[in-house]
Amino acid sequence: MKKIIFSFAMMLLAFNANAQGVVEKLTVYNEFRPAVVHLSSGRDIKNQFTNIFLKNASLLFKQGVNTMEANMETIAGVDFDDHKYVKIEKMLACQLDTVGQNALYCATVIDIPAYEQMLRNNVNLTNFSLFDASTSDQMSYTSIDLQDDVQMPLVNHYFFRLNGKFVKAHDRELSRMLSKEQKRRMKTIMATDSFSWVDRDSLVRLLKAISSVQGE
Repeated sequence: MKKIIFSFAMMLLAFNANAQGVVEKLTVYNEFRPAVVHLSSGRDIKNQFTNIFLKNASLLFKQGVNTMEANMETIAGVDFDDHKYVKIEKMLACQLDTVGQNALYCATVIDIPAYEQMLRNNVNLTNFSLFDASTSDQMSYTSIDLQDDVQMPLVNHYFFRLNGKFVKAHDRELSRMLSKEQKRRMKTIMATDSFSWVDRDSLVRLLKAISSVQGE
């Protein structure tokens, strides 16, 4: 497949860890929709036909009838009318909740190991092609094919933003950023029967608990 590299801004000026569920589509939204794309250069641009690829939580957009995947090195985030996404570890993660300057994010992607296991178990699933975006200092993309009615297992990756830094929602990694009192509160939340590191409500409770304490 031929890859084409060009400036996203110039193009728009010319025209515009556990399985968490199963979907029958490969994008977050059923239809491509308007969004404001924040580039890593600091520039913001509007795109009328935007979506997020569940393969790797990357940015998708339309060029005519073609679906294009952006080079994530050029993307800082994207704002839709209902959700805000920030790039964390090359994935677009949705902002779920905020407490002051702190926040909880979630990046949802296809669980490839679970999908491969389903194939090994002879589950009748329609395969799809995975293409890597080319790299460039400017935003680059490659044309991809999206198919409907593909049942794919999903996994959610949760992250906290604390004091302006992103950290995975994991006790060992999170504790490195916390004060003694914040660690105590984290352990108290973790001790509850309902707590889970892959449960949104649990992580929101944890975010509120540690954000109410001034870090050392």
